[in-house]
Amino acid sequence: MKRTSVLAVLLFLSTVLLAAPAKKEFPKLDEQLRHAKAKPGSALEKLIRENQDFSNLKDRDADDKIVPPWLKVYWRKKHAEEDYDDPNDPTGGYPFVLKEIFEWMTTHQDLKPGRPTISASANVSLAATLEVTPGANVSTSGPQTSSRSESDIRVNYRNPQQIVAASNNIRGSGAQGMYYSSDGGATWGQTHLPIRTGDSFHADPTVDWTLDGVAWSTTIGISGNVLQIRSYRSSDGGATWSYDGTVSGRYSNADKQRQWIDHSPSSPYRNHNYVIWRGGSAAYINRRTSAGWQMPVKINGRETSGSPVGGDVKTNAGGDVFGLYPDTGSRGIYAVKSTDGGAKYSVPVRIAQTYGAFDIGIPAFNGRRMLIYVSAGAYRNGTTNHVYALWADLSGDSGCTARTNEPGLNAASPCKTRVFFSRSTNGGATWSPREKINNQSGVNDQFNPALTVDETNGNLVAIYYDTVADGSRKKVDVYSQVSADGGATWQRAVKVTTAMTDETVAGSDSHQFGDYNGLSGHANVFFPSWTDRRTGNEEIWTSKIVTAPLLQIVRGSSLCIAP
Repeated sequence: MKRTSVLAVLLFLSTVLLAAPAKKEFPKLDEQLRHAKAKPGSALEKLIRENQDFSNLKDRDADDKIVPPWLKVYWRKKHAEEDYDDPNDPTGGYPFVLKEIFEWMTTHQDLKPGRPTISASANVSLAATLEVTPGANVSTSGPQTSSRSESDIRVNYRNPQQIVAASNNIRGSGAQGMYYSSDGGATWGQTHLPIRTGDSFHADPTVDWTLDGVAWSTTIGISGNVLQIRSYRSSDGGATWSYDGTVSGRYSNADKQRQWIDHSPSSPYRNHNYVIWRGGSAAYINRRTSAGWQMPVKINGRETSGSPVGGDVKTNAGGDVFGLYPDTGSRGIYAVKSTDGGAKYSVPVRIAQTYGAFDIGIPAFNGRRMLIYVSAGAYRNGTTNHVYALWADLSGDSGCTARTNEPGLNAASPCKTRVFFSRSTNGGATWSPREKINNQSGVNDQFNPALTVDETNGNLVAIYYDTVADGSRKKVDVYSQVSADGGATWQRAVKVTTAMTDETVAGSDSHQFGDYNGLSGHANVFFPSWTDRRTGNEEIWTSKIVTAPLLQIVRGSSLCIAP
């Protein structure tokens, strides 16, 4: 080859190499070990060393500040069939619960289930004056040595004096924390779910009741890179629990499940137990009938171009089932409906489009990041056939309409988050335009909303965190809002908490608030559940919210405050 030809080839190759973007560098092994605080000789150190082939990971995986690359490699070994290349999926194809898995591994470096421990003061009576609205703040989890976050709560509709709640307990024994009251929320007992043989720990709590007074709970049983939804039951009001079955069937990548039991005496499917979850790029719902858990049903279709993470499931008095879920790719929120007790579902209907996708960084919640999820409700009575959706998102104002606009740690950012609402007045066929239920003029953030329906009168109650009282946008209170006209209008927000919470201070748990809050109620009395570290440690709290004395419906569509 001529000298000029060789020089030309070398020049061409150097141009190509210079033009090609440099591949992101993944952290070195010793840096990964330090980040995980891996103890020499531990099972965790061994696992990290065995999962160092990052050749199939993306550049964005090198920028992930929460889930380390070795954990993604470990996950992909078990779930190679998932789509990790979809540019429209901000999850990258990975389950959200990997954050909990990493947290559990760093605090259980032998990678073995922890031993459940009960607080010495677990059965201490927590007195509360519950005649006011809202009532006193009460710790349902009680004083604990390990942080608790991410919770659910449910009133027994047949006996509202009975309430059960649950939360994550990642840094403790790993067994899901369970809390129960038999006196309408005045006092609470604490226990744990038993960890099923083969599982290492639990994540993502849900609770509910059947009409016979049996309490039910689901959790993700996690064993390495296997995620399966486990069902448990309690026949003594939540004091003791036993394993019931595996909800997710043969699927081993179940993530972010929610649960609802049809408790309507008029429903032909009463006592059916429904659970919705995300498995990779699919959304599933399974049901438990008198014959036990059935086969999971895939409910999403081509409308989903990312991951349907953050769904919810509800029923109405007639037994219709509604599954709602957001999609990280199309940024749509969708609804499906079943009229045969969950055997099959309709084609998805689009409710609204979100501005953000998957999660959003805000000053109060920039580590874990707030999840865009939907909280659903349904109410049918006479000619009324309503379905409801509530979620938090970027505000949609100018300069706050895309993921790249999120405020992150910048408290001065004009971009903020708000709680949005949409309703269907024809059983889920069509939906109203999204609207904000409390659009304050200031720069503050609202997140982790929950919605419930008072089935005795159709009133709606919503709760959410709000930083409105803190200029730094870091401290939060829980606020509640009520609608007495099926969501057509919403009343002013009322503060529920008596102390603020700041999950950005030194010593706060990396899990921060967790991904969602809980809310339940019946006959004008409601109980939210939220993460709160006012004592210096994350606990689960509630308050008895009484709506009937505060609101008086007058003729027409107006609503006035009673003196």
